[in-house]
Parts: sequence; structure tokens; C-alpha cells
Amino acid sequence: MKVIKICQAGSCQRNFATNTLKKAEETLGIKAGENTPDGKLRLETCGCLSNCDFGPNVYIGTYEESPLSLFLKDGKVENHMTPSRIEKRLHELKDETSGQSPPSVNPFKLPNL
Repeated sequence: MKVIKICQAGSCQRNFATNTLKKAEETLGIKAGENTPDGKLRLETCGCLSNCDFGPNVYIGTYEESPLSLFLKDGKVENHMTPSRIEKRLHELKDETSGQSPPSVNPFKLPNL
């Protein structure tokens, strides 16, 4: 599963990160904190990605979940993610993941309490 994390820290907010988040939600048809219906993409917000001069910043990487921690791997921070750029990038991600099978269910996932 790919995760898209959109920075919501101050510098990115000054560069209209909220507009980028709204466009991502509209493009994927989900809200932050949710997965796409096919289970291949997850949208999240996050704090500073330490690239403040080039915001809004978005981290795109692989998402793996375990009962004890969250691992992000194989990803990178993409800069200057305007609404039009995030829309284009999300369409590319959809195309990249279209041939992949959905992630398997993790039997060790803790239930939401």
C-alpha cells in the first residue's frame, strides 16, 4: 500500500497546504486518515517534513503496519505540491498501483478501541 502524507506544518500552511489536501481528498474520493476502496492508497496528514522552504511538501512511500509501530520505507518527499501537481501525481500513483493486488489482511493488527 502506498501512503501519501501531506504536511500541515506552519510553513506548508502558508503555501496553501490545505488546498493541496482538499484536492487530494477530492481526487482520491476519501478523507485524510482513510484508504481508497481498493486498499492500495492511504491519505494522511503529518507534521513537518523538514523541507520548509519548498512547501507544500508531500511524502509518498510504502505503508506497512504492525501492532507495535508504523514503518515508512522506500519513499521520498516531493516539493511544491500545488493542487494541480498533487492531482497529477495521484493519477500517476493510481496507474502505478492498478495492476497490483490489494494488500493482505494483517492478522496481528490490533482492533480499534
